[in-house]
Amino acid sequence: MRAIRLITAVQAAACFGVSLAAIGAAGAGPNALVVQSLAAVMALALALVVMRFWRKADWRHWLLIAACGLALLLTLMTGVELEGARRWLAVGPVQLHTASLVLPLAAWAFARGFEDRRLGGLAAVVGFLLLYQHDAASSLAWAMAVAGAILVQRPRQAIPWAVVAATAVLAYAAWTEPDTLPAVPYVEGLLRTTFDVSPVLGVLAWVLMFSLPAPFLLVAAARPERRAEALALAALWVGWIASNLLGNYPAPVIGYGAAPILAWGLSVGLMLGEPASQSDPAP
Repeated sequence: MRAIRLITAVQAAACFGVSLAAIGAAGAGPNALVVQSLAAVMALALALVVMRFWRKADWRHWLLIAACGLALLLTLMTGVELEGARRWLAVGPVQLHTASLVLPLAAWAFARGFEDRRLGGLAAVVGFLLLYQHDAASSLAWAMAVAGAILVQRPRQAIPWAVVAATAVLAYAAWTEPDTLPAVPYVEGLLRTTFDVSPVLGVLAWVLMFSLPAPFLLVAAARPERRAEALALAALWVGWIASNLLGNYPAPVIGYGAAPILAWGLSVGLMLGEPASQSDPAP
């Protein structure tokens, strides 16, 4: 795990440097660079805290997913609305994308507590709430995370596969809705804009964005007892990356935005943390 942590640290530093250069080249102002820098520092702190303490707690996985669903519901009720979409909660002058912050926790909990039958219904509820937030990117990412966990477990029961089908249908429904939010050059349209300004910087941004699932894939290969969690998180990030290519959705981590950077720090912390015991037993 030390080698994977070192690789992830180098990757994170490269992503941060290229992100600042890319959003600056795409036209972001000084305030955006400051927010991006502060988010990177907070993501590092979050990753370290989660790595140190998270696995040592006796979590109730269904409660974690229920809390994630409650956060999405709260966003629907009181969040910031833009062009009919309610995906953000205002924290002072910054608007945080709620799904980015809760879906890594939900994906980890779903894969980790897979045998609890309550998790299937809660996973479908999360997918339903994402649909009503008009968040096709997170709907796709969540459906892929659920499928990743189920494919590792390969259960014989029909209910888990029904959950995969339900989240996939909800994701499809989310993508069939028209997206009325315009693309911002240094958020959604970052990769194209950066490549136009500097092909070298554009290629680096593309490569680093596609590399985001790498730490989770490395853990899945190195630690079989964490494979379900690792592949669920990898699939979650693949979904967010694919959404940037398919529609007007942010380039995760590389594009401007505090929430995706915090989400990546959280995801890395969840995956690279020390086990509660030497054998790292599943609860």
